[in-house]
Amino acid sequence: MNKGKVLLATSALLLSAGVLAACSGGKSSSSGGQTFSYVYTQDPDTLDYSISNKKSTSEFTGNAIDGLLEVDKYGNLIPSLAKDWTVSKDGLTYTYKLRKGVKWMTSEGEEYGGEVKAQDFVTGLKHAADKKSQAIYLVQKSVKGLDDYVNGKTKDFSTVGVKAVDDHTLQYTLNQPESFWNSKLTTATMMPVNAKFLESAGKDFGSVKPNGILYNGAYILKSFTSKSQIELEKNPEYYDKKNVHIDTVKLTYFD
Repeated sequence: MNKGKVLLATSALLLSAGVLAACSGGKSSSSGGQTFSYVYTQDPDTLDYSISNKKSTSEFTGNAIDGLLEVDKYGNLIPSLAKDWTVSKDGLTYTYKLRKGVKWMTSEGEEYGGEVKAQDFVTGLKHAADKKSQAIYLVQKSVKGLDDYVNGKTKDFSTVGVKAVDDHTLQYTLNQPESFWNSKLTTATMMPVNAKFLESAGKDFGSVKPNGILYNGAYILKSFTSKSQIELEKNPEYYDKKNVHIDTVKLTYFD
């Protein structure tokens, strides 16, 4: 699989580790691992990936948070945390089977609250709706009941068409068939959020510091100094770590 994202590039700043592994931009660190050094041009004002549609957020959290699907270097949708899925005959119900053993990790590299579960995707969408995510419009008219919830016509999120059938089965119900629905699952609005961490962090969830969020992706944010330097390290518990070929990413601020 073409897994593991690394910060790089000119405009989008996001390439897969498979691409980066094939280039010579990295260098060996003193510990023998690979380090990639580059620049960044703008500090993020939040790490709350569910509500921010800004590049300054996504270029960092895109390497730290995995969703159900992702886009490979050729622009094709490929499985990420969803190992497979089915679609009902009427095209309205999508059911996703999640990988087992994908862990939530803290910035200290410690496991938090066990596996990433289907309920985390329900929590993520509710958080995005409650906080009026900048990109909620992408799915607001797609998911059954979501538009009414966002507009305050109902306060009961259980009426929204997203359901954790069990720990590793997630289901979305749409208003109408959408052949491009799966592509929307790559947007940050559809990423998972751990409910226990969200509640404990409160208003500090998404604050711009390593412990502002949890991590389930290829990299963990280890340090951040505003307008100076950002450092990410390979997630030692990442489910597909064998395909993440860069151990450390160091970015230096350049305006």
